[in-house]
Amino acid sequence: MNTKNTDVVAEYLHEVDVRLAGLPVLQRRELLADLAAHIASERAERNIQTEGELIEVLERLGSPDVVAAAAHEEFGPVTPPPARRQFRGGWLIAAIVGVVLVLLLCASAFFVSSSTESPAQMERAPAPAPSLPVPAAS
Repeated sequence: MNTKNTDVVAEYLHEVDVRLAGLPVLQRRELLADLAAHIASERAERNIQTEGELIEVLERLGSPDVVAAAAHEEFGPVTPPPARRQFRGGWLIAAIVGVVLVLLLCASAFFVSSSTESPAQMERAPAPAPSLPVPAAS
């Protein structure tokens, strides 16, 4: 077997494989194995020796674009893989920060109010004596 002939087949199968992107891996492998088996069978049956004869076999199969398009039609449309879910917890973090801030404000208001006199305590405290005017000496 000529190395050049093997290179032509390997290149053809690689081009088909590239165009099969989007199909499940097992289907791609199966299709490529079927193509390789068909090409090997044609080589053996026809006793293909030259690169030109091998290229004729590949042309009868169809270009890599045509073969891949047929595979995509047979196996259905290409479906993209499911998108990875991204963490969308920004609202959750903001809510937690908000709650913590409210709790801190309430706690600080409580401690400030407990350390100063309340209005009730202020009413019970004795009021300072009013200053009376002192009569002027005559």
